[in-house]
Amino acid sequence: MTPRHHPFVRRVALAVMVAVGSPAGLASPAMAHEGEESVPAITDVQEAIAILAEHPGSFPVAEVAEHAMDKVGDALESEDTRGVLLDLVQQAKDALDAGRNDDALTLLERSIGACPGAPVIEPQDAPRTPPPLSSPCPSVAHLQALDRTPVGGAEEPVLLAVSAVLILAGLALARKIR
Repeated sequence: MTPRHHPFVRRVALAVMVAVGSPAGLASPAMAHEGEESVPAITDVQEAIAILAEHPGSFPVAEVAEHAMDKVGDALESEDTRGVLLDLVQQAKDALDAGRNDDALTLLERSIGACPGAPVIEPQDAPRTPPPLSSPCPSVAHLQALDRTPVGGAEEPVLLAVSAVLILAGLALARKIR
């Protein structure tokens, strides 16, 4: 005769398993994105670019787009958005929703000031001269903000005189040390 467990013991064991297992199972998806707001948006955008640029043939297209969409969503929710044009990131999200991964990749690259279409090359396979770009580089905002006033007026002769004095002083020191 096989021993039979008491129904009360079974119910208590089942209740304990449900009580312990339910919060752990329900909390896992919620905890997966915990603290991602503190990750800089530029990091999330760079990761989305890497996902789209490196994995188009390795994984199903829908899976690649889903992972990239997750990173784009994290970038849009990030607290630190320095160096990222969020309107372009939003456009990239819309492109991913529409299934236009190539357009999304270009928009993400432009959102951080990278040159769209630049090939992703493994360091060991890098050629001595980079391959030509498939699209033109955007005008980069932080370079456009630099003041491009040429040196002129009274500054020019002063800078030339100071540089000549420093060159002569260096030559004199080199001669004296020898």
